[in-house]
Amino acid sequence: MRILLALLLWPLSCTAEDGSFDWDWTLSAATAQSTDSPFFSPTDAERQTLDALLDVQTHWQGMTGRLALRATNVLSSDEEAHDGEVIIQEWFWHHSFSSVDATAGKLRLDWGVGYGYRPLDIFKPYRRHPVGIQVEEGAGTLLLSHFDALGDWSVVATDSSWTQQEGSELEQAAQQKGIGIRRYLLQGDTEWQGIAYYDDVRRGLLAMSVISVLDPAWEWHGSLLYQNRYLSYVTDSSAFAPELKTQSSGYQGLLGLNWASLSGHNIIAEYWYDSRAWSQSEWQNVRQSAQQWQRSPLAQSLAAGYSHANLVQHNFMLHWTMAATAWREWSWSRTQNWLDDFTPTTDVLIAPQDGGVIATQWFNYLAWDSGTTSVEVEVAARFYTGRSESAYANLPDKHMILLNLKGKF
Repeated sequence: MRILLALLLWPLSCTAEDGSFDWDWTLSAATAQSTDSPFFSPTDAERQTLDALLDVQTHWQGMTGRLALRATNVLSSDEEAHDGEVIIQEWFWHHSFSSVDATAGKLRLDWGVGYGYRPLDIFKPYRRHPVGIQVEEGAGTLLLSHFDALGDWSVVATDSSWTQQEGSELEQAAQQKGIGIRRYLLQGDTEWQGIAYYDDVRRGLLAMSVISVLDPAWEWHGSLLYQNRYLSYVTDSSAFAPELKTQSSGYQGLLGLNWASLSGHNIIAEYWYDSRAWSQSEWQNVRQSAQQWQRSPLAQSLAAGYSHANLVQHNFMLHWTMAATAWREWSWSRTQNWLDDFTPTTDVLIAPQDGGVIATQWFNYLAWDSGTTSVEVEVAARFYTGRSESAYANLPDKHMILLNLKGKF
């Protein structure tokens, strides 16, 4: 802990000539209502919590670091113990040698394309679009990249166990060490990507992606991934609780379409499939068993499928956001100058097989921006709903409403 605190406070002892430092802070006040699910024991009252985050990113003589001081349950209605920790999100060295770039250290390396889900986050998956405070860590990485006229070749070796935060049983078991190669190509208005990777968990992985700009308003993107082995919770009639086992031949695929208007509206539609998730029949079977043991620890053991990267195999998402410039479209809003800093965003995630829905609404207001410092006010609401027997509707929370204050200095 002393070493981590020294790393966090080290930028304060450096002068401006030594490097650059960017500070971010977040306060997140949340209220959540539990749902009446057979998998989880609900609480009678809404829960209120207050969390805080202080984040610093620094660049110094070829080194880049990002550290976070996170405090959870600073205030809590159910008197949960508060906790604080210093987390090294990234800490790596980068240097260019002629036509080769070298990077080594703890690094967040993201080659995925997509908004709702990114199959090519193969080294350490990141949670997509959380409504509250989320601290993501990188993996131990050695990356060598060579650039040519068409794109680049990369060789990468990673170790995803370089994490301080303890994950679920599935996340801990899926920590991998591996090596692979990537080819990136840019041909006209189309980007291509191909990856071959081998690690001690998946025993071989092949992936590709494409992004193509059709015209100034339209773009489409897609990803496809195959892995030889994967870890998944398996429902077995001989055992009451699902067991974590190694499975063969996992597939993930995503196809998306993006439309952006000159006035500031942006719509994304995406569909993705993940063979590692439970099928509709598997969810039905475990839900029937959970109903028999409702409100008991045995019922919670049946909720193992909620640890998977995707809860259901088939997902469809619609995303809409409106840039501040769009308020100039209507006469009633042109005179409201405060709307120039107001951005609404809506996400709707649908499970077409069982009718589950996760709907999220964000309202973001830039209250202050001097160029070097800023303050944002964000209201976020997430609802887990749909058909009563769906996987999404039986998540622990029925809804979450958050007030987030964010700033830079």
